[in-house]
Amino acid sequence: MHRVVITGMGAISPFGVSVNTMRNGLNGGQSALKYDEALKFVVGAVSGEPVENRWPVGKQREMSKASMFALVASEEALLQAKAENLEHEETSVNIGTCMSDLLHIGETAQKVADGQTRKVSPYFVPRILNNLPAGYVAMKYKMRGGVEATSTACATGLHCIGNAFHSIRHGTSRRALAGAVECALNPIALAGFDRMRALAKGTEPNISRPFDKKRAGFVLSEGAGLVFMERLEDAQARGASILAEVLGYGISSDCYHISTPDPSAIGAVLSMRRAIKDSKGLEPQEISYVNAHATSTPNGDSVEAEAVRQVFPDQNIAVSSVKGHIGHLLGAAGAVETIATICAMNDNILLANLNLEETEDGDGMHILRENEKWTGETKISICNSFGFGATNASLVFRQF
Repeated sequence: MHRVVITGMGAISPFGVSVNTMRNGLNGGQSALKYDEALKFVVGAVSGEPVENRWPVGKQREMSKASMFALVASEEALLQAKAENLEHEETSVNIGTCMSDLLHIGETAQKVADGQTRKVSPYFVPRILNNLPAGYVAMKYKMRGGVEATSTACATGLHCIGNAFHSIRHGTSRRALAGAVECALNPIALAGFDRMRALAKGTEPNISRPFDKKRAGFVLSEGAGLVFMERLEDAQARGASILAEVLGYGISSDCYHISTPDPSAIGAVLSMRRAIKDSKGLEPQEISYVNAHATSTPNGDSVEAEAVRQVFPDQNIAVSSVKGHIGHLLGAAGAVETIATICAMNDNILLANLNLEETEDGDGMHILRENEKWTGETKISICNSFGFGATNASLVFRQF
């Protein structure tokens, strides 16, 4: 088996385009969420010049916004890894997304209903296929190690990174570009989640408040997170800067309900314990931080807190979710939060739960209210993502 390290990262978040833009916002304890007058919700829209403006009109008709996000994030990750000109015959791609281009589907459905099928775009099918963001990236860089697009709702990003990690560890791939992208900020998605009573209501950005007693739903956001992973020996041989090592990966299913976690917390417990077991000799007490999935929903946050207590008993482990800063990126959440966690390890910062005032979930753990200095020689963290359909994933990372 091979040790696997991360040498490049690319991110698009509500803070803007680039890892450092997000890093500075998180380290500064800022919120990137804003009320959108047209959508009538607080959302996490990517700030700055629209990413799609980087392409000519013809390409904008051909590609979905998700594909464009993937190409931009992949460029940043490969540039940081100094891997854009490597021979990528054995590089695999696993870039997933949760939601198809619902707005484009809705507009197309209306044309069909109106008998205007000749006005349907010839690019309709490519724009709604969830594997096309991965496909565009693989084609641009000639990555012939295989193209996948894992799609597991809000656990997508971690599943993509975890599956790619195992592929490298066991020799199926030599290196991989993995993560997820989400571009679901539209009236259709918001209406759907609103009807499920999943969204926070209000006009102030502080309504995304993980673990807070008054939390009442999540804030929908968009973005992308990609990491470039490779064998440790390859990274060292070419003198690459190593950002973190991936130690272990665990998955599970609650088998309870399509959108509500098992109150016993069995799903989250299993995914974390399996990730730790997969880390080959790592003990739970060696982990000092949990980057929680916590979306600011009443049941979800409490169940995850209970899972942390079971996996890390009597440890008072540090716990936080960055969804108070950037909202919930659905399928891209885990990938973006992986990057946030790695930045935090390298910056020696434990990130706060933004907007946390009073919590009922803090027994047995240190739920962070403010950014704190991350001490200790070896920093090891675990990152969680849980999705509709009772699917769960956890990844363990170590500062290198």
